[in-house]
Amino acid sequence: MRDVPTAKRLFRVVVRGLAFASAIVVGLLIAGIILIWSSETKLKAKINFITFSKIDKAQKFSKGEGVKVAICDWLFDLHGQATNKYIGAASMIPGEPVGADKPWHGEWMSEIVQQAAPGCKIIPIRAFAAKGCDYQPYLIKGIRYAADHEAVAVTSSMGPLTMTKELREVVDYAERKGTLFINVHPIYDTKSDETYSKVLSTGLVSVPWHRAYPERDRDIYVWPYALTHHFLDDWGYSVGPPVVAGVVALIKSANPSLTPEQIKEIIVKTAYIKDGFRVLDAEAAVNAAMQGKLMRPSTTPLPTPTAP
Repeated sequence: MRDVPTAKRLFRVVVRGLAFASAIVVGLLIAGIILIWSSETKLKAKINFITFSKIDKAQKFSKGEGVKVAICDWLFDLHGQATNKYIGAASMIPGEPVGADKPWHGEWMSEIVQQAAPGCKIIPIRAFAAKGCDYQPYLIKGIRYAADHEAVAVTSSMGPLTMTKELREVVDYAERKGTLFINVHPIYDTKSDETYSKVLSTGLVSVPWHRAYPERDRDIYVWPYALTHHFLDDWGYSVGPPVVAGVVALIKSANPSLTPEQIKEIIVKTAYIKDGFRVLDAEAAVNAAMQGKLMRPSTTPLPTPTAP
């Protein structure tokens, strides 16, 4: 009978020990989660589309003053202080004015351009109908409008485009007027399966299913607007065109004599290769523009990145 209390005490000690050990394990797990979350937060704060492409360093030389960037999109905010960045708003869709709907996608695109080039003015162009019908005809009108209103760049983050006679003609027209068209996807020639060289296409470095040789697909890559903990883009391809358009504004403001062809050449050839991606380097691009170092087209192919 004397052994019963001893056994109970031993049992209690074991239970308490297990509870204490469990508490330590749970505490360590919580601490680990907090550490990982904190590290991700710091990473996101340290690395974003501004710092990754050295836009902050490029802004020491240029902020995009004296130039205009056009955005073909929808859901802009034309109320209050949001209107300060805009000029020449226009809708290509009858009966659907700019700013008639709750702000979202177009306003987001505009804010990205403004972050990259705070000195430029933005032309908001509605080119997407409320019913979501085919946007390409409206985009074609929007590109022409942008060119006629002296935009240095016009963007579209609305989705894929089909190369047509009308699209080719308006892109050529825009280039002659000094406007570079920047699209969220490459535009392939249906006959040759090659991308149309007068369009600057963008991509994101975090998208894991890109082609093995990105230089054959997107012209230039940028850091995504936000990342999940799995290092996947959490915001879609849309961020690419406005980031690049902002850098175009910086370049054109630094050297107003540059043509769209020369600006595209500078952006592509001052980029650096990282993990298989041709990454936008705004600082190098603006410096090249300021120094007049125009890298003329060469028969020597660009270095081929290795697949990540």
